[in-house]
Amino acid sequence: MTDDLAEQHERLGHAVTAIVTEYVAGLDTRRVVSEATPHELEKIFDEPFPEQGMTAEEIFKRFTTDVITHAMQVPSPRYYGQFNPTPLPIGVWADALASSLNQNAGAWRNGPTSAMIEARVLRWLCELIGYGPESFGTLASGGTEANLIALKCARDRLHQAVVNEGLRAAPADFTIYASEQCHFSIERSVDILGLGRRSLRKIETDGAFHIRIEALRKQISVDREAGCTPCCIIGLAGATSTGVIDPLEELARIALENNCWYHVDAAYGGTLAFSEKHRSKLQGIAAADSITFDPHKWMFVPFACGAVLVREGGRALRHAFDITPEYLNEDRGGVDIEFDFFRYGQMGTRRFNSLKLWMAMKFMGRAGYAEVIERQIALTEYLAGRIDQLGDFRRVSPVETAVCCFKFQPPGFAGIDGVAQDRLQQRLQQEIERSGEAWITTTVLRGRRALRVNINSFLTERRHIDDLIELVTRKSKALV
Repeated sequence: MTDDLAEQHERLGHAVTAIVTEYVAGLDTRRVVSEATPHELEKIFDEPFPEQGMTAEEIFKRFTTDVITHAMQVPSPRYYGQFNPTPLPIGVWADALASSLNQNAGAWRNGPTSAMIEARVLRWLCELIGYGPESFGTLASGGTEANLIALKCARDRLHQAVVNEGLRAAPADFTIYASEQCHFSIERSVDILGLGRRSLRKIETDGAFHIRIEALRKQISVDREAGCTPCCIIGLAGATSTGVIDPLEELARIALENNCWYHVDAAYGGTLAFSEKHRSKLQGIAAADSITFDPHKWMFVPFACGAVLVREGGRALRHAFDITPEYLNEDRGGVDIEFDFFRYGQMGTRRFNSLKLWMAMKFMGRAGYAEVIERQIALTEYLAGRIDQLGDFRRVSPVETAVCCFKFQPPGFAGIDGVAQDRLQQRLQQEIERSGEAWITTTVLRGRRALRVNINSFLTERRHIDDLIELVTRKSKALV
């Protein structure tokens, strides 16, 4: 610690650059998943807190031998799991730059440039999805936090006294409506907000996993007759399991008819707005009162970087969250208050996450994002076509984004019970995982297990899809 700070950064920077460069150079050939068990990893990291400090070189050596080796290789072109992409290099290094400045992006006085950059990237996202100049938002840790922020705005707008008096001031039980395909964070949010998990009505979906409009209307009518107050309707733009998009325009009309806040969870699919070819799938999204949008998904920004956008601007967010602690109550004439982002959500201290998003958007541009998104959807359509040609497999969801769900159905499959069918899908996924050649997931659709592939790396090419088909075919034959 006695070394000159600049010299330390120069020495460590060179060492880290070499590690990162070697790591990403081997992504295409590295095992996607470690073979180590939780017990084996626990033994590797089972060590006492050191009495004396270690050299950076020793620590970096442990990182390369133990951390990298056994990490999930999310940036790999053969990672087809959750919405976790290969991060853009400029975003990776933006994180390092943000750490060097160590701004507290919560209050303007502690991070004036971070506040301005956050306001700018939020303006770009609002314009991207069709919001007007009065719109605003705030960055969040991800879609889970963004959905919570949006639902608090929905709850508090319906009955303002709830902010101070709690739900005892509410005239009746508030109800929230979303597709049965909604993200788990919706259910968690209604719990945190004191509405109770039973206040969430999960509406059945059609054959393509879109919310059934008539079922929604019927449930709202039933709830009104029971004395409940419809509070919020949620549309999905890129459901986690299937990637499909709800009929957003129709949901907007129903929300308006019932005086409900309309929220769209576009954490994944919002990025379709970059593509002229695919943005029509989001028709109606600009009618939403709020939108969840995760740049750390389909915009290739390193974790964590989510956002919630609000059509009517910061007023709704301020109403739900604003508070002024005494240590941030200096009289500056009010000119900086609108850039105090701690007033727009539940976080106080906030990382300078807008920097990596700002750099990524400037680096890629609208055209760059459109090209990658269109290429990944085309690759997913190619994958779906290859699956359709396999006699022992059947697709179980449409391709609307870059997600494809399918089942392994060998001869005699129809004769085995549902639990055994589920287990067969899980066994195939586990065999693929154990191979280290790729990583896919499973999900549950219509109560039964299915295989799920999401193409989310900008490194993935058609040859990787061909390799995946060969792997799936080879491993499935060994199971029957």
